[in-house]
Amino acid sequence: MQVTVTTDWLEKNHQTVKILDASWYLPSEGRNTFNEFKSKHIPNAQFFDIDVISDKNSHLPHMLPSPSSFNDQVEKLGISNNVKLIIYDTDGLFSAARVWWMFKVMGHIEVFILDGGLPKWISENRPISNDHYKAQRGIFKSSLMPSTVVDIPQILETTAQIIDARHPKRFSGEAPEPRINLRSGHIPNSINIFYKSLLNKQNCLRPKSELLSIFLNAGIDLNKPIITSCGSGVTASIIILALKQLDHIQTALYDGSWSEWGLRDDLPIATN
Repeated sequence: MQVTVTTDWLEKNHQTVKILDASWYLPSEGRNTFNEFKSKHIPNAQFFDIDVISDKNSHLPHMLPSPSSFNDQVEKLGISNNVKLIIYDTDGLFSAARVWWMFKVMGHIEVFILDGGLPKWISENRPISNDHYKAQRGIFKSSLMPSTVVDIPQILETTAQIIDARHPKRFSGEAPEPRINLRSGHIPNSINIFYKSLLNKQNCLRPKSELLSIFLNAGIDLNKPIITSCGSGVTASIIILALKQLDHIQTALYDGSWSEWGLRDDLPIATN
């Protein structure tokens, strides 16, 4: 399955697609991504805020919103069901994968990641804007795919392989979590594949052959169901992006991830 487009393709086809800047960073990094967007973005892009377009009834960070809420928010960005979406971020490939996944969960087919994101775009001297483009409201109707999102009861009962995208030291419990009050460690029987191992030095998704080797070397059976997890459902989406590049079908994301699991004293943890 094609999951990315090149910078060259986007520059040639930018008039026929909708572009979203999905940049996001941990609050501890002290960055204002919307202000960064206003000062520098790909022409005609809209800003997709994963903290705003989220489930406001949840105490967990940026959980998937209801279909009706999602519809309303993306319509304000000029998104309709019939448009092709290109999503990027300022890291190359990081939070853009989360927004790509959200649209996939909501049943949107024509959604792709800009490979290399804004850094690659800028390095190639492609056009940049600081103009605010006011989009005409779109018409979007979600078709939620519930099998692509799992919760704690499903994790506890699953026979699927679980891949944790966090840094190995967070996975093993050697490094503290960036969010307060979270235990250290990982879900028992989960497998660690650090999301950055799936990216090259330019933060582009690695070629299929390299992705395949990474999953196989980690002991992953690509013929069986897979659930991905991370800190708060962002980098777990990069694992799913790579799996879809390899045409894996039975893939789901644990949306609460360690922000939820690590907060619960009644849930088992493992360290190694």
